[in-house]
Amino acid sequence: MKQKYNAEKITIQSGGNLNGKFLREDLIDYVNVVIAPLLVGGRDTSTLIDGDSISTVNELNKLKALQLIECNKLDDSYIWLKYKIIRK
Repeated sequence: MKQKYNAEKITIQSGGNLNGKFLREDLIDYVNVVIAPLLVGGRDTSTLIDGDSISTVNELNKLKALQLIECNKLDDSYIWLKYKIIRK
């Protein structure tokens, strides 16, 4: 993307499957999460990171630890969290 479009960074605002693909390919540096004061549940409810599960010990290196960089309280009890992906 940098060579072809001179892009320094991009923002993805996608669903859990595409987020999971980017994460597993080590293409995410930061994660911004806005927590809304609303509870949603259910077995088939999409999450922030969906897609293939980590199912073997050999895949544990795909886990991504996060470092909290910033936390802000927004209007109406929303919370905005900014994390950096920790590279090993």
